[in-house]
Amino acid sequence: MATTQTLPADPITLDKIYNEILDGHRVWLDKVHEAFNKQCETIQAEAEEKLKTVDENDKETRQKILDDQKQQLDKVLFELKQTVNKASKETMTRLEEIEQKKDELESAIIL
Repeated sequence: MATTQTLPADPITLDKIYNEILDGHRVWLDKVHEAFNKQCETIQAEAEEKLKTVDENDKETRQKILDDQKQQLDKVLFELKQTVNKASKETMTRLEEIEQKKDELESAIIL
């Protein structure tokens, strides 16, 4: 997401870019959230299928399936957090650059 580009010297254009970045990040978050939910549903469905094949009295095997499911879900959650944190930091950096440019423009106008 991070890009180094020269920002325009126009506050209106800067506002437009700022809003586009925010909107793009929101759309991306929605897609990541949807993909995360699908992964969780798949993991859940696989565990349920495995549990159907195991006798209800076989507590040890059933617990192992549930433990494996939890481990997979924890891994997916960890990956989600890493991905979202990295992208959010990059987005915030870009937004801060725009705010800084707007502040510079305002200072130049005041002088």
